[in-house]
Amino acid sequence: MKRLSIFTILLFVISFCFSSNAKSAGFGFVFGLSTPNDQVNNVYNGNPFSSVDSLKNWFKGGLSSGFHIGVKARFGMSDNLTFVGGIAWHRFPESQINIKSTTSENISINITENIIPISAGVNLYLVKSIIGLYGVGELTYNYISSNAEVNTPNGYSLPIIPKPNPKDSRVGFGLGIGADLDVKIITLNLEGKYNIANLIGAASDEKTKAYFSLSLGAFF
Repeated sequence: MKRLSIFTILLFVISFCFSSNAKSAGFGFVFGLSTPNDQVNNVYNGNPFSSVDSLKNWFKGGLSSGFHIGVKARFGMSDNLTFVGGIAWHRFPESQINIKSTTSENISINITENIIPISAGVNLYLVKSIIGLYGVGELTYNYISSNAEVNTPNGYSLPIIPKPNPKDSRVGFGLGIGADLDVKIITLNLEGKYNIANLIGAASDEKTKAYFSLSLGAFF
């Protein structure tokens, strides 16, 4: 019931902003990298802007750790404060667990995790002109699921795995910084954010699900 109440509050806030007479409004699409906390140093090391090839290789390597796509809506609350609501899909590609069977056959379990946050928060602008610089803080309601694929060579049967595809919902938050570039027709956006997906509602033995997201966006 607590999770349902929080979810209802988030939807209410987003719906209220849609129906309010906001000073300015915008709708946009975002995509980019999602990097688990323990992989940040591996992805964001060195200078990827030294050449075009370096940038391509960096982005390709980042995608192997995780990626996201999403939609957002913005509503001006004051000259320097903007409400932002949205939904996104973060996918963290498979990690592999290798098991040696009693028949000397290699068995692997590939695990893929998905996090779908419904977010409500604010952008606080430090500079707002052709170029806008802001800090962002948001509350998220996260739908978390994991998929496990078992590869068994030669038809070997793996014993039953308890709860192989768990699905949970958790409350979390995101904090970061961003920049807008107003090119009249659209507003281009770059945003970096640190996220914790299971701050509230986690089981006692559950590990913290933290990740860094780097997004490119376009708002209309």
